[in-house]
Amino acid sequence: MLIALGTAVAGTLAVVVAAVAGGAVTGAELLPDLRQEVPTQVAIRRKHGHPVLVFRSAVANVGQGPLTLNGRRSRGQRLMDVKQELRRPDGSVVQVPISARMIYQPGWHHHWHVQAFDRFDLRDPATGARVALSNKVGFCLGGRYQVDPPVPGTPSMPAINHNCGRSLPGLMRMRMGIDIGYADDYAAFVEFQYIDLTGVAPGRYLLAHQADPDGHLLVGDRSDDTAYALIDLTAPARRGGLPGVAVVATSVGTPPAAPGS
Repeated sequence: MLIALGTAVAGTLAVVVAAVAGGAVTGAELLPDLRQEVPTQVAIRRKHGHPVLVFRSAVANVGQGPLTLNGRRSRGQRLMDVKQELRRPDGSVVQVPISARMIYQPGWHHHWHVQAFDRFDLRDPATGARVALSNKVGFCLGGRYQVDPPVPGTPSMPAINHNCGRSLPGLMRMRMGIDIGYADDYAAFVEFQYIDLTGVAPGRYLLAHQADPDGHLLVGDRSDDTAYALIDLTAPARRGGLPGVAVVATSVGTPPAAPGS
């Protein structure tokens, strides 16, 4: 049974928690904080004959507790149901059913993904309206590198699985996540790590990266879930060429103001 708690915490949104058999969330759990890093490696390439905007994305956990997700499915069930493991200050844990799902991703990845973990889109900076959207939202979570500056409670080595069951589509259980003080990143032009620019006119746009856009996960501070790059798209220099792109400004939490505005 899900119970919404409107916890008044400066700079955060209400946290949704839950009561489960064998233990109830008390509000004292050590929650992860997903900080979306600003887009980098922004460039334009060609994919299947179309111009695409490519970029590196990264999500860091700068909270008090690890992001730990335990997936499980029954025979004949394609998707894994997910419970989020929350740690308490006394060392005990509670397993909370959440609405996230895991799926095996074939093709280039060949491992299990948490669906809808991240979203990339191009927006009109004046209205916030979406102009174009990436297809890639599923991620194999892991602590790929430590964040700088260090976060209190960061383990010397990440303890959570990194390969997400690579080449094991028959797995019935999967554990993945991001330890305290670590981040998960995807380099530019990894499969679906781009936005198709077909039909997008030259101009100024916001490239937005948003962690947990549908609110599936139990996290603390939501103010840093979205990061932005303000970019200028320019027309191709020659017929049949690729558009140009330049990053004007970046920010986390709120869209950046253009220099000189």
